[in-house]
Amino acid sequence: MSLTQLTKKDQSFGWKDAREASFQELKRNLTSSPILVLLDPSEPFDVFCDVSYQGLGCGLMQ
Repeated sequence: MSLTQLTKKDQSFGWKDAREASFQELKRNLTSSPILVLLDPSEPFDVFCDVSYQGLGCGLMQ
């Protein structure tokens, strides 16, 4: 059961074991070092950008 289900309109809030596992996995992924690999030039690239009054962020992903 994903955490995004909790963001839907009229969705009742229930913290079940599956959601706890999803939350723990999300925390682990956000607090561990990223795995960097060489980009494959034959595959398409995705650029993600976001800006605010405090700063900006960008990512190049494949």
